[in-house]
Amino acid sequence: MILAHRIELDPTEKQKEYFRQACGTARFVWNWALEEWNYRYDLGANTDACEIKRYFNSFKYEAFPWRDPFYASSKT
Repeated sequence: MILAHRIELDPTEKQKEYFRQACGTARFVWNWALEEWNYRYDLGANTDACEIKRYFNSFKYEAFPWRDPFYASSKT
């Protein structure tokens, strides 16, 4: 038997905005990583997801400052 609980969310407007930003960021990063994977595959490189993740993390704040408003405000 499979049991499940259904929980209804009732977020505030601020929380709704956060959820939209988080989903948009996740979609952006996924699409970026997929494009990078396909690029490396076409070159014949033997790569893995961890390597692409490390590569993205090495420059993510400089290339995409909108990703983290806290990082951007700390650099001023």
